[in-house]
Amino acid sequence: MSWFRKKDEALVADQAAQSTSASTGPGADHVPDAVLDELSAAFAEENQPSYDFDDPSIDRLLGIDDDLPDDELDDDELDDDDVDDDDLDGEFDDAEFDDDEFDDDEFDDDDVDDDALAPTQPAPRPVAAETTSRRTIVIPEAEQPDTVSLDEDQGERFRSPDRTVDASGERSTIVISDLDEGRVVENAPSRGPGGMDPRMRARRIAARRAEGRKRLVWVSIAAGVLLVLVAVVAVVASPLFDVRTVNVQGAVYTDHDVLQQVIDSMKGHAVLLVDTAKMERELEAVPWVESARVTTDFPHTVTIDIRERNPIATFEGGDQQFRVIDAQGRVLDVIAGQPIAYTLITGANPDTARGQFAGAPYAAAAQLVVALPAEIRSITQSVGVDAGTGTLSMQLKATASGGGKTHSVEVRLGNTDTLDEKLARLLQQVREGLDGVTAIDVSTAEVGVVRG
Repeated sequence: MSWFRKKDEALVADQAAQSTSASTGPGADHVPDAVLDELSAAFAEENQPSYDFDDPSIDRLLGIDDDLPDDELDDDELDDDDVDDDDLDGEFDDAEFDDDEFDDDEFDDDDVDDDALAPTQPAPRPVAAETTSRRTIVIPEAEQPDTVSLDEDQGERFRSPDRTVDASGERSTIVISDLDEGRVVENAPSRGPGGMDPRMRARRIAARRAEGRKRLVWVSIAAGVLLVLVAVVAVVASPLFDVRTVNVQGAVYTDHDVLQQVIDSMKGHAVLLVDTAKMERELEAVPWVESARVTTDFPHTVTIDIRERNPIATFEGGDQQFRVIDAQGRVLDVIAGQPIAYTLITGANPDTARGQFAGAPYAAAAQLVVALPAEIRSITQSVGVDAGTGTLSMQLKATASGGGKTHSVEVRLGNTDTLDEKLARLLQQVREGLDGVTAIDVSTAEVGVVRG
């Protein structure tokens, strides 16, 4: 490849001669100094490109086929005589490049193009086939753009071929830091406040606006639902749906004054706004009421269902007023006369108020009355209670056999323990007959009978 090297040197010498002739001829004072500097820099010895003429890629560029057989590339065909050094010297003889042939008039300043005299860039160095592995290019974290959500249209614009041209018409350049060769910056796009890319900032604003629209939709829906609820409540709370009818069930002994007060408090109010729990508490405060249930029937009806307590016995207090009690000993009512429908309890009885409990002995006496067999209940006159000792007794009305006159039989039961067994012993004695019997003791397992 020495022929190429010699030819290149000859061309350099010829360019130098031409530049010398142009500088000394007529009109030399019209050549700009910048052009001369660029020519000097272009043809300086250290700026001359270097070529590796042994590189196979040059052979491929020149059309020399490496696959040709050795006999086609015979040394005789590439004889030194064909490319003789003398011929090369002769081709570039000073005589052929005479100053007269290159008159200064042909190189007028107007004909000289600055672009043509610009220094040529050296050809890229061919890369051998056995190049080393790729270098790793690292994008610094500080230079990465903000991550934003892109819709489909923005994504298409981002993938389009002209995506590298910004709004100002300038080509944008992505800045990449190479750890091996340093950082290259070229035509960095203009950035807005805070150093953010305008396109990234626009996309972030679009995403925030989309989120704001979603929140506005949900707020609108919630406001609409709230308005509907308010409208419904306003309609049902209007006088169009007030309480006009109250039905009462199960009230026999319930205080009618309290019941009427509850009914009056509901009438005229919206049927759906009636406080049924409050009405139930007021009714259950009545001693006769065990439980109460208040329900509404749209649009104008309220139903009161009352379950009353079951009266069992009665006793006379120190104030000569009779108390009616249930099975738990609770005083349901206080009346002036003796109610004959209930079993009488005798003894030194307290003056218990309505709605209060008389005590455990009276509760046991009421439970005894409930547990009496039918044969004994029919002849029972009263049940005695000793509040001090807590013992129980009974008064039975016995009739002599053959239709004779009646007499009383006192039965001693003792404490309230094992009342069922005691009643069983008493029932057996009643079935055997009470002729001449004045007292029976069933408080122990051995029944004691006294005859008179």
